[in-house]
Amino acid sequence: MKELHIDFSSPDGESIRMVQKRAIAFLEPYIEQAKKQSIEENREISIVIFTHANLIRAVIQYYTESNPKYTWLIGQYNTSISEILFNQHGISLVKVNDIGHLKFLIPESSENN
Repeated sequence: MKELHIDFSSPDGESIRMVQKRAIAFLEPYIEQAKKQSIEENREISIVIFTHANLIRAVIQYYTESNPKYTWLIGQYNTSISEILFNQHGISLVKVNDIGHLKFLIPESSENN
């Protein structure tokens, strides 16, 4: 498979790196506020983000500090859930591309009938 570079962009489009820079600049103040609030209130704080797959890939790559050339390989189904945990121990990737909440939409196989 030919690897797509993190700096590749279509004409008049954004590269993954450009998307990542924009996303992190937007998210960081919210993450820092949530960390501060979590410490002050001694509880977990959630931030929910609804967005498209490339932005999720870019954010996961940034916070996991993984090799940028693998960013395109992070699977993202429509409506999937990815979760990153930020706490006093650091950052943990809890789930990526989880579609368990869609189980009720998957028809049972004919073997069960």
